[in-house]
Order: sequence, then C-alpha cells, then structure tokens
Amino acid sequence: MDALQQDLKTLFDRDLNRLIKEVRDTPDELLWTTPKGISNSCGILVQHLVGNLNHYIGKGIGETGYLRDREREFTSTGISKEKLIEQVEELQQTLEPVFQTITEDRLDEPFALDFPFKVSNRGALMHLYGHLNYHLGQYNYLRRMQSS
Repeated sequence: MDALQQDLKTLFDRDLNRLIKEVRDTPDELLWTTPKGISNSCGILVQHLVGNLNHYIGKGIGETGYLRDREREFTSTGISKEKLIEQVEELQQTLEPVFQTITEDRLDEPFALDFPFKVSNRGALMHLYGHLNYHLGQYNYLRRMQSS
C-alpha cells in the first residue's frame, strides 16, 4: 500500500471511530430527535454515512455489490445506539480490504458509479472523505446543541 492509500485508510478509520464515539456520547433520548429548524437527527446522519460510504467506496471501488436504499437512510428511525455502532463497525470491515487492494493505477481510473461530476477513484475518495467530515461535524454540533 503506498502513502496515499495508507493516508486515506488512516483518515477514514480515524473519523469513522470518531463517529462511533459521537454515537456513544449521544443520550439515547436524543439520537432520533430533530430540533426545530434542523433537517436530520443524529441517527439519520449515521445511516446516511453508512449507506453513502458502502455504496460509493464499497460498491463503486470495492465491487461489493452493496445495494443502497437512500430513501430508507432518511426515513428509518428508532434503531438502537448499539445497532448503529454495529453498522459503522461493519462499514469499517467492508472498507478495510478495499483500501488494501487499491493500487496507484486503480486510483487513476475513472470512478465507476454515477457521481455529480466526472472524477477518478482518487477524486471520489477525496470527495467522500470531505463528505464524511461534513456530516461528522454536523453530528457533533447537533449532539452538543441538544445536550446543553
């Protein structure tokens, strides 16, 4: 694994572990609460990130065959904190071999799935890392806002 693949793997692992910590730190009664003026609960954000990364990295680069149900990511509620954490941990297990097998040549290939813009696998991974962090920040702010 070259330096870029290792760096991407390290960053995704680190921030998915941060997501797990955020879920653990969220009081059960606030996990599915959506305050006035906010579109999504903390639980919805977790489901969206799990679905998004399984789809774009798992299926798009790792060819896992994952079938995304994006609508369910935003409508399914009431899942336990433990189950959400389990879903993030399963995502980490799915991504591990993908990062192990990405070569420099593979990073330069066009991304296989529909994306809002033409991009290489490298560009897709960078975009997806930004997307993860965007929602991780939303989660952190929402959790702290509700807990105060």
